Amino acid sequence: MFGKKKKQEEGPLTATLDWRDIRRFTAAPFGASYGISPDMYHRCAGLNPVWAKTPKGHTLKWALVAFVDQEVEGEMADGAFGLFTDPEHLRPICRLLEPDAGKDGSLVYTATDDQGRTIGTLTKVPPSHRLFKHTWRIDTPAGQVIHGRNSRATKQAHHLAAREILNPLNQLFGALEEGTGTDGGPRGRRLFWIDPADNSKRAHKTFVMQSCSADFASVTDQGPATLDRRLALLAVIAEGRSLHLVAR
Repeated sequence: MFGKKKKQEEGPLTATLDWRDIRRFTAAPFGASYGISPDMYHRCAGLNPVWAKTPKGHTLKWALVAFVDQEVEGEMADGAFGLFTDPEHLRPICRLLEPDAGKDGSLVYTATDDQGRTIGTLTKVPPSHRLFKHTWRIDTPAGQVIHGRNSRATKQAHHLAAREILNPLNQLFGALEEGTGTDGGPRGRRLFWIDPADNSKRAHKTFVMQSCSADFASVTDQGPATLDRRLALLAVIAEGRSLHLVAR
């Protein structure tokens, strides 16, 4: 009777956070390591979980929002993948279909919901030497277009907006402005996702998300009104998979 209490049996491993509520997320295997217990990491071994947070509070705790049915890091990959609420990939959230190749060298993906209905498209823009060329594009069914632009090619106003939104992670992302990265920090490419409909003097109104490949993404306060969180997840993961992200 004086022994240790028997540990309660762990329930099934499923997503505990609804994708509609997320504002920050990471699909990197150890992207949220400072806010997840070792037991949860052990339970997710061999899986491709997506961790996320809501905009409420400043807690370091992250929760499971999805599981990806393909590898997120490693060799470059441009194929289809899906997001699910369970590690067995039986309960879908959304999917990116195999891309269609455009005449200009672009890749156009159709994004679908859990019922297979189209919720938008993602376009991987071919490489260009033009400084202000965007690299990815999101098209919504309502006709809105969101460009994923390299941070070096984005106006200073967006940098200032990003610093405010990402606080207290400003120091971490500040080291990435020149694309050099930091030891233990995010890898890959830093993008500002912008609605270009008004990209002149109202940068804070058009800036909807920032991401650093699959390591970290943050949707801004105005982002949810424009950007379906499923498209945000798919876009960030697709962009990360299109790079060679080396495991830490």
